[in-house]
Amino acid sequence: MRIYMSLLVAGYCLLLASAALAIQLPFGLTPTTDSDNLVSSPLSGQYPSGFTLRQVFHHGTDEFPKLHRRLDVPAEFHIASAGDEESTAFELSSVDRQATRMAKRDCDSVESYLEKVRTREIVGVQDFDWVHEIIPTPNITDRDTLVTLAKMTADAYVGLPDNANWLDVGVPYNRSSDFGWDAAGIRGHVFADEKNKTVVIAIKGTSAALFDSDGETAPSDKINDNLLFSCCCSRVSYMWKTVCDCYDSTYTCKQDCVEDALYEEDKYYRAVLDIYRNTTSIYPDATIWLTGHSLGGAMASLLGRTYAAPTVTFEAPPEKLAAKRLHLPFPPIPEEETMIWHIGNTADPIYMGVCNGPSSICWMGGYAMETQCHSALECVYDTVNDKNWRVSSTNHRIRNVVEMIASYNSTPTCVANTECQDCFDWSYI
Repeated sequence: MRIYMSLLVAGYCLLLASAALAIQLPFGLTPTTDSDNLVSSPLSGQYPSGFTLRQVFHHGTDEFPKLHRRLDVPAEFHIASAGDEESTAFELSSVDRQATRMAKRDCDSVESYLEKVRTREIVGVQDFDWVHEIIPTPNITDRDTLVTLAKMTADAYVGLPDNANWLDVGVPYNRSSDFGWDAAGIRGHVFADEKNKTVVIAIKGTSAALFDSDGETAPSDKINDNLLFSCCCSRVSYMWKTVCDCYDSTYTCKQDCVEDALYEEDKYYRAVLDIYRNTTSIYPDATIWLTGHSLGGAMASLLGRTYAAPTVTFEAPPEKLAAKRLHLPFPPIPEEETMIWHIGNTADPIYMGVCNGPSSICWMGGYAMETQCHSALECVYDTVNDKNWRVSSTNHRIRNVVEMIASYNSTPTCVANTECQDCFDWSYI
């Protein structure tokens, strides 16, 4: 069976090469949990089952913002031999929750709204037509479900096989690196259950040398990080190169300019909108869940807020300022009732919003990570006190995150940080 699968993979790679797709072969993930051990909420006994990797979307940015590739994963890749311990399908526990969402949230309606915001046809808070619906959401109180979602986020990273920091996800597929995928652009890995009722989109995070992994995406990732998570285009001192021309004077920034920069065609927000549109065109009747790690988690959160899709992020930088600048819909409900959960730990300075200032590794690496506020809910593992971890960027890596979640017997309480304020010393004109 292993020889057969090896020949199958080799043949498919040759097929991709002949088609000149110039995209790396995606891989599946091996679950490490038994579905019988999953704990479901009393509100629901649902267990979306048999999730497998179906598609990979690759959206270009920078000089190729119109580039958008799709790679379909053959069904043969999900066949496991009888008695083989490895499997490429795995389970997630779900919970039914009441969601407050826009009545019109098809892609055309949403993007029409975003275009009106971008062109200033709409100014200020939009009065949406809100509806209340009961929908299935990830069971974030179940440890094994969080572990599985974290492994899905790892699937959005691909690297060379000699990287010692990779998360081993088993045969017959490749293994995932902690950060990045060579070739410029942003990527989404699409998983669907057996009946195509629930679909999970996992969005790739940052490639960065300071996180022990570099790649062709690193320059684009840094530009988007510095645009999304800085107070004003990464203007942290006169010596820094800014990522947009919105700085006006000392602690004064041009608001419309920053908002326009976020909406530009070659930036990541525009790219993930296209990934979502293409995924929903394939699965028009499915419930969409979103996940991602690091920058990918922040992009998943922005996309989840755009379309009111349940979202679980891992170690995402604080993205509330970006959501406000994009004028994304905030439903008129307490934040405790939202469906975006930010999973992180106290030993990760990027998630905690403290990787800033001249002494930080982010600053030394050229990253202007100045924001401190997550939108929606924070689910924080106190690894500093519980495990005596020291604050370090190594605790941001997805491999560490998977192992961390699996080491706890329970999941943390998720709360909204309502006292948080971003960029309080800046003025916006």
